[in-house]
Amino acid sequence: MNQETILIIEDDAEIQEFLRDAVLVPSGYQVLTAFDGQEGLARALADRPDVILLDLMLPRLHGLELMRLLQKQDCYIPTIVLTAYSSEQEILKAFHLGAKDFLQKPFQVEDVWAAIEKALTEERLRQERENLTCALAQANQRLQQQVQDWATLNDIAKAISSTLEEPEIFRRVVQNVTRILQVEACSLLLVDQETNELEFTITLEGDAARFSGLRLKPGQGIAGWVAKHGQPLLVPDVRGDPRFYASVDHTTGFQSRSILCVPLRVKGRVIGVLEAINKRGGPESRFTEEDLEMLTALASWVAVAVENAWLNRASREMAAATALKQTVTALAHHINNRLMTFSLELDGLETEDSLDQEAVSDIIASARRSIHEVSAVVKALDHMEEVQTVPYVGASEMLDIEDALQEQLRRVERQPQHIRSA
Repeated sequence: MNQETILIIEDDAEIQEFLRDAVLVPSGYQVLTAFDGQEGLARALADRPDVILLDLMLPRLHGLELMRLLQKQDCYIPTIVLTAYSSEQEILKAFHLGAKDFLQKPFQVEDVWAAIEKALTEERLRQERENLTCALAQANQRLQQQVQDWATLNDIAKAISSTLEEPEIFRRVVQNVTRILQVEACSLLLVDQETNELEFTITLEGDAARFSGLRLKPGQGIAGWVAKHGQPLLVPDVRGDPRFYASVDHTTGFQSRSILCVPLRVKGRVIGVLEAINKRGGPESRFTEEDLEMLTALASWVAVAVENAWLNRASREMAAATALKQTVTALAHHINNRLMTFSLELDGLETEDSLDQEAVSDIIASARRSIHEVSAVVKALDHMEEVQTVPYVGASEMLDIEDALQEQLRRVERQPQHIRSA
C-alpha cells in the first residue's frame, strides 16, 4: 500500500473527482485537493505532499506563478502539469520551473499512474542519493575527526613520554586534557598506596595549575567511586548524583556542573583517576560518549607515563643510595688505612722506655702526614674526572679514587715544608 500524498490543484470538480476516486485512492495514495492557485499554494507549503498534479489555468493564481512562488520558498515538490489548452511555450516554462511531466486532458488512468510513479521513483532516487551523499559526508567527517583525535593522542603521548619528571608530566596531562576536551578544569588524582586515599596531585583551572594536596577517602566522591570500581563515569549533572562530594567545591571555590572521570590502570591495578570538569560553553554544554572515549584513550597513556616517572624516581633513589654507599666505603677504606698506619706507629712508640726529642718530632711529622693524606682523600672525591668503581668485599664495590688520590698526595709533597707543617 502506498503511503505517498498527492495534492490535486484543479478547478474542475469532475476532473478532481476522477483523479481522486478512480486513480489515486484505489491505488492507496493519500489525496489532498485545492480548487484555485492561492489555496493550492497554501496547501503545498503547509502539507508538503510527495507529488502535485497541477492545472496551469487556475483562478486567483496561475499554475506557472504558483511554481515560481514554491521555488522562492525553497519548496521543491515533483509536479505533473495538467493541461488542455496551454501552449507549447507554457509547457516549456513549466519544465524550466521543474515540472517532471505533463498530461494532456483528457487523460487515461494508465497515463496518470505512469506519470505519478515515474515522478515518485525519480524523487526516491534523488532522496536516496542525497541521503547517501549526506551519510558519506558524515562518515568522512567522523573519520577525519577520528584521525585528528588519534593524531592528537599521538602528539600527547610523545609530549608526556619525552620527560620523566613527575610535576612536568602531571602538568602536561591536565593541560592537554583541558585543551582537547574543551573543559573548564581538569584534575589528576593518584592513589596513596599506604592509605588507599586519592590525592589531588594537580588541578588545572584555566591556565592556573595548583598542587592542592586535597585527599578523598576510599570510595568518596565521584573520583573515589571510579577508583574503587575501576569504571568510568559520565555525570551530566552532579547535583543529581548522590556520589558527588560537594566539600571539594566548597574548599576550592570552584563550582562543578558536570564531570567526566576515568580510571588510570597499570597491570590491572587502579593507580588513580583523570577527571574533566564542566564542558566549556556554559551550563547547557554536556559531555558526550565521544568525550568519554577520548579521555579513556588518553588515560592509558597517562597511566604508563606516571608509572615510568615512578620507576625513574625509584631508580634515581636507588642509584643515589648506591653511590652514597660506594662513597662511604671508599672514604672508610682509605681513611682507615692511614689512621691504622698512624695507630701502629703510636703503638710502637709505647714500647720504648723513653722518648727523645727526635722521636717526638717523628710522631708529630707522622701525625701531620696522616692528616694531609686524610684531607687528600676527601679532596680526591671532588677532583675525580671519571666515576668508576672497583670490587671491595664480597659483592660490594667502592669508588675508585686511587688515581685522584695519588695526584692529591703528589701535590702535597710538592708544597713547601713550612706549608705542609702548618
